[in-house]
Amino acid sequence: MNKVERFTAIKRVLIIEGGVNLLLTLTKLVVGLLTHSSVILADALHSLTDLLNNVIAFVAIRISQKPADKSHPYGHQKFEYLAIFLLAVLLSVVSLELVLYAIEHHGNVVEQNITGLVLLIVAIAVNFLLSRWQLRKASALKSELLAADAKHTFSDVLTSIAVLVGWQLAASGWYWLDTVFCLGVAVLVGHLAWELFQQALPVLVDAKADDEALSAEVLSRHSASFEHITRVTDVRTRRMGEQVNADLTLLVSPDLTITEAHNLAHEFEDYLKTQVELDDVVIHIEPDLSSQRS
Repeated sequence: MNKVERFTAIKRVLIIEGGVNLLLTLTKLVVGLLTHSSVILADALHSLTDLLNNVIAFVAIRISQKPADKSHPYGHQKFEYLAIFLLAVLLSVVSLELVLYAIEHHGNVVEQNITGLVLLIVAIAVNFLLSRWQLRKASALKSELLAADAKHTFSDVLTSIAVLVGWQLAASGWYWLDTVFCLGVAVLVGHLAWELFQQALPVLVDAKADDEALSAEVLSRHSASFEHITRVTDVRTRRMGEQVNADLTLLVSPDLTITEAHNLAHEFEDYLKTQVELDDVVIHIEPDLSSQRS
């Protein structure tokens, strides 16, 4: 599957998910209004963030698939992680709103409703199946954005189960439990936001790629098969979306001409791209004067 087909498949997943999330949001909103349950209305608000996330993710995918240009010489891959970051911000706001809503509506009378109960159970089942399908697609398409979205959808399943239990207890006369479970949903949403921040920020701030295979020691062992390379130092790595880029210094035999050293660097760069699966490598060449003295 080429890049165009991959991005088309990802967008198709997001469109299908968006349609399902719209139906789930409306279903939970109707159930919440019928039962006057703050925790169900809170869950409907959480589902609304799923829908908004689909829109953000779809736009980000369309931008991230664009090739490098004059304005973005390193490509547009980070837009995918910008979408994850925006989702984390959105979930943080929702978490705070849920806390305020639970406090404001503390003690409200919650009503039982069989139709609403059935609709909520169906919504939970649909959401669970959707999250499993998303996860399979994320793995097949190697998309971290879809994986994050699948995690978000599964969190919606967990919160909906908490909502269902809280509603039934509150409808039995334990009204204060509706507020407690609403606060519980807020905590779950806030925790998910924190996880997504941890996923997006390292890429957005060019944190080091967490891979021992890219250390100077390991790359130096790779260079052993190149006769005139003595050592690899000053390795710096970073992730650009799904790509891994590296800058490094190549110490070479001091008796090489500029042309020979240049060609050697190109050979080592091609080797790293094929064998170590680096996407972009910037190599600085220095003569290894210590080898000359020895």
